[in-house]
Formats: sequence, C-alpha cells, structure tokens
Amino acid sequence: MTLRRGLHGGRRASARAIVLLIAGLGLPCVLVGLAEAARRGGLWLILAAPLAALLAGYVQAVARMPRSLFLQLAGNCALAFAVFALLGLAVGPELGLYRTVTVLSGSMRPTFDPGDVIVVTPEPARDLRLGQVITYQIPVGARQVESHRVVRILQHGETPIVQTRGDANSGLDPWEAELHGGTLWRFRFRIPMLGYPILALRTRMAHVLLVLVLPLVLAVYALVQLWRPRRQALPAVNHAQQAR
Repeated sequence: MTLRRGLHGGRRASARAIVLLIAGLGLPCVLVGLAEAARRGGLWLILAAPLAALLAGYVQAVARMPRSLFLQLAGNCALAFAVFALLGLAVGPELGLYRTVTVLSGSMRPTFDPGDVIVVTPEPARDLRLGQVITYQIPVGARQVESHRVVRILQHGETPIVQTRGDANSGLDPWEAELHGGTLWRFRFRIPMLGYPILALRTRMAHVLLVLVLPLVLAVYALVQLWRPRRQALPAVNHAQQAR
C-alpha cells in the first residue's frame, strides 16, 4: 500500500512539474507575441486582446500561487531556458545547421531591430536571388559581419558578387562583396530582444560577476550552511504517557 501511494504521489508530482513547465514557457511566448503585435501593427493588433487576457490570467495565477509552487515553477523555467539556450546557441551552430547573429544596429528595421537575435541557414551560393537577406563579412574596414538585403547581383555562380542595402538605409552599401566558399548564409527568422542578455553577458562587469563574485557568494553560503549550528529535534511526546 505504501509503495503504491508513493508511485501515485510521484506521478502526480511529475504531472504537476510538466504543467508548471508548460505554463512557465507560455508566459515568454505571450510577452513576445504582444511585443510583435505592437511592432507590426495593422491586423496583428487583433492578437493583442487575447494575448493580454492570457497575460492577465498568468499574473492572477502567479499572485495566488503558493511560494513553494512558485519557486518550483521558476526553477523549471530556468532549467528549460538553460537547456534550450545551450542547444540553440551552442550545439546547432557547431553542427553547421544554422548560425545565430546578434543585431547591433537599426539598419534593417523593420525586418529586425537592435537587440534581436537572427537565425541564418546555409544554402548554395549559386541559388542567390535578389531580395534575399544574407549575412556575410564585408570587404572593407574591420571586416565585420553584416546582415543586409541583396539589391544587385553583379556576378552569379559559386562566388557571386553582390551589392546590399539595409532596409532602413536610403543608399546602397559602399562596397561590392564577393561571397566565397560556395555557401551563403540566408536570414530565416528573428528572436526579439534575446540579444540584450547575450550582449550583457559579454560585458566586463558580467565577466567579473560570473567568474569572481558569484563563486565567492556560493562559497560563503556553503561555509555558512556548514558551520551554522543545527537545532536539535525535540523528542516526540506520547500523549498517552502524559495522561498517566
């Protein structure tokens, strides 16, 4: 009987953890959807009302949630985010399936904005077409990576030569870029605002916090827990003996 109850309890706990995980992952999706509807405007604003209702429901549910349940929800979401971030930003690009690029300028508004992360995928250079947004290394200056739209193709084939322009810019980019390697990286979709935490983690302050401060805080906390005197548990009192 005890074993059966333990199994049922474990199943209920697992089911609750899954529900909490799904609910927690839904909240960022609602927030991104609201931001995207506000950015695009027009017919996209139709989504604002149901998404706002969902957001209000999330806020009300969290306000009524017991502290232990809230901490479990936050822990599940943090773990899921860490796993997805590892898979999305590290494993996939290493396999050559796609690349992620953090947008630093507003030259491609409204296609994507500063702080967004864009996902680009490889395809044969010979399939290059006008109007595609590609990510490539510019041939001048510090040769930084740029993501702009192809507006002129000066040479086709395995090593095409192109001219590009940012959607928000009035003129063409002042260079002609030759795409080497037989492969180009084409823009597929964007993840709004994900680039801000990535850029923050690259700063010197974040490096100091993660490498020096955080390990120090964890070490102090571990020492406090180790040396803190533990309370002795009081023996249970038998009420029957008290009655005697």
